[in-house]
Amino acid sequence: MPAGPGSAAVAIGRVAVVTGAARGIGHATARRFASAGYAVAAIDVAEEPEPGLLDAGLPGEVAWMPCDVSDEPAVERVVTEVVSRFGRIDAVVNVAGVIVVKPLEETSWADFKRMVDVNLGGTFLMCKHAIPVMKAQHSGAIVNMASVSGHVGQTDHVIYGATKGAILSFVRALAWELAPSGIRVSSVSPGSVDTDMLRGDVASEAERMGRSYASVKAEREAEQALGRWASPEEIAEAVYFLASDASSFVTGADLLVDGGWVAK
Repeated sequence: MPAGPGSAAVAIGRVAVVTGAARGIGHATARRFASAGYAVAAIDVAEEPEPGLLDAGLPGEVAWMPCDVSDEPAVERVVTEVVSRFGRIDAVVNVAGVIVVKPLEETSWADFKRMVDVNLGGTFLMCKHAIPVMKAQHSGAIVNMASVSGHVGQTDHVIYGATKGAILSFVRALAWELAPSGIRVSSVSPGSVDTDMLRGDVASEAERMGRSYASVKAEREAEQALGRWASPEEIAEAVYFLASDASSFVTGADLLVDGGWVAK
């Protein structure tokens, strides 16, 4: 794995775009890149991030750029803003995502559209508009957020899992498409990560089943061989590795960071 924040000098002059940066994995990922000296365009539909990103005195500059990644004109504008401000894009990390946990027959068309538009559509749009910048540089790395839900079946996660399975296929095809341009494409598949999204997911599941939050959380933790949830920072380290020169011969690959869940 790459060195920690003390290696910041190696990344000076590099620029990362991170979506879903307001909280959770995206927030930790934006911090990881800024800690390594990257200038970071932190993108989210929220108007401002949780503390610790803009106010942390990190080595790399962090520019907050609100944007709905499912809105193509908005994505095109924000990519233009990134290039105008920083001059290049070295890494694109697509973390922005939404989840609706319901049985399929209770999932509305609006639920379906929202998950597809953000999870797959947002990834597509950000890649589409950043790729010409990377092609002009003949360099760059794209890291997309998949999930164990794209590898295994999970009750009440049919559409969410379908969007994450689509990301895996998206990465494999795009890696071959962009390799001649010097651009690498990969993905990370987290297992259970201690974020607001997962806590809300578990709370909803517990309510539907008439069980306690603690009992469902313990069950989810037991699904991993390591017996616990990951921290957002652990996922951010995997993302940073895939975007860094340390993974210069990695493309078209998915990195499972799931505590052994899929290996069972």
